[in-house]
Amino acid sequence: MRFWMKALAGLGLAVTGMGMSMGTAQAAWYQAQTRHFTVYSEGNDAKLRSFAERLEKFDYLLRVVTHVTDPERGSPVKVYLLSSESKVKALARNPNVAGFYTTSDRTAFAVLSREAKASQFDFGAEEILFHEYTHHFMLHHFPAAYPAWYVEGFAEFFSVVKFPKDGSIEFGHVPMARAPGLVLGSPYPVKNLFARDTDGLSLRDGDRYYGTAWLLTHYFQYKPDRRTEIARYLKDVANGVKDIQPDSYFAGGLAGLEKDLKIYLRHRLTASVLTPKELKIDAIIVSPVDPAQGALIEDELRLINHPKTEELPGIATAIRRIAAQYPASAHALALLAEAEWAAEQKDAALADADRAIAIDPKSSRAYAVRAEALLEKAQDSDSDADWKAALTSIVRANRADTEDPVPLALFYRYHAMRGGKMPDLGYDGLYKAFTLLPQSPDYRFNLSHAMAAKGEYRMASVLLDPIAYSPHGSDMREAALKLKAAFDAQAAEKETSAAKAGSRAPAL
Repeated sequence: MRFWMKALAGLGLAVTGMGMSMGTAQAAWYQAQTRHFTVYSEGNDAKLRSFAERLEKFDYLLRVVTHVTDPERGSPVKVYLLSSESKVKALARNPNVAGFYTTSDRTAFAVLSREAKASQFDFGAEEILFHEYTHHFMLHHFPAAYPAWYVEGFAEFFSVVKFPKDGSIEFGHVPMARAPGLVLGSPYPVKNLFARDTDGLSLRDGDRYYGTAWLLTHYFQYKPDRRTEIARYLKDVANGVKDIQPDSYFAGGLAGLEKDLKIYLRHRLTASVLTPKELKIDAIIVSPVDPAQGALIEDELRLINHPKTEELPGIATAIRRIAAQYPASAHALALLAEAEWAAEQKDAALADADRAIAIDPKSSRAYAVRAEALLEKAQDSDSDADWKAALTSIVRANRADTEDPVPLALFYRYHAMRGGKMPDLGYDGLYKAFTLLPQSPDYRFNLSHAMAAKGEYRMASVLLDPIAYSPHGSDMREAALKLKAAFDAQAAEKETSAAKAGSRAPAL
């Protein structure tokens, strides 16, 4: 890869070439479809196409820098550009959030505001998305048990990307929102950085932690002599080497590393450029969103963004009100059926799923809701006819959209509920659902359990690594750690038994 040299003003930053190893009235909605993203926005303007182009360039940048050549794309990430930051905060149920990324059972998606950030020291919508998409990319292409500081430092490294008018991409810039914590608060102690995750950090220490994680990642990327050290360290961490002593990996130990890092901070830092000639992105198609789909976007986001149980009846009512305005829309009816099923309005859900199918016999979402209802009925009756009806709906949902992970997961659940030996096709379906959306903790947990059921305990344990070693504390992380320990114990017992059986085998 060839980089051009270019000087940058501000904060003593210089660019150098380098090879890296690593329901009210509203405007109509439009969508920009790219190879890896679908971007939805209120209004069709140059900003939508430009934003979608930058996202696709960013994905290409990550692939070039990390040498990812995997042709599999997985499910496209959906990005929603809302008209105001207040809408984003309300949807996130957090007044301090300017944008967020998460997964549903069908897709990974991000929600951002079209509004510009107030100053260079704020977190802009694009910076938030680039940070989160880097996590998404890492989980898809090289998931492992990385240390918390590296997970966040890697994402911070790519969070600030610039797109000059000449069509190039500049990356490796200082995240200005972290600069005050680094310069005024001083870097977070390296020894502490290696020893902890992000749990319980204050706002001030959080800025220092993330800023120092960025600085250390930047340092390793641009210091070839140190890059070998960090590569060996990360490999051993990811491979689960026991009792790792970070001091032994770095010249001068962590104290020496910290000393060099502080010297590095005082010098002119570097960034890199990917030239227009090196960028290869497919065509971007901008088109209007179906009016019914557009009218329901914000309520659909409420439904798929992990609502509280008590919120579900209200969401179903809101979707029902809008769906009534579009009686010929299979999309509206399928979405209503999903909301009703989630709200435990089961008869209504089945009826509306059937109405959607009558309008569009290829509605995968409607068939998936119908399958959910019929699976529950079959479990209660244990009737062959009911089981067959449920399976038929699952198969039709899959045929309608072979890249939808929901029917694939339902196929596995059908066989698990019916009992008996799981067919290989059931495992294959669950595995494909996982490969389409490996960022989903549900699919990761489900596949881990499936591998354990097959006796593949080591694989089951490894699948849990990204959750078990997440930088952020949660009940899910604790559950993954406990489950991983159980699978590791079962794997060790199985391997011990196999070794004993081998030692008892007669010599030939």
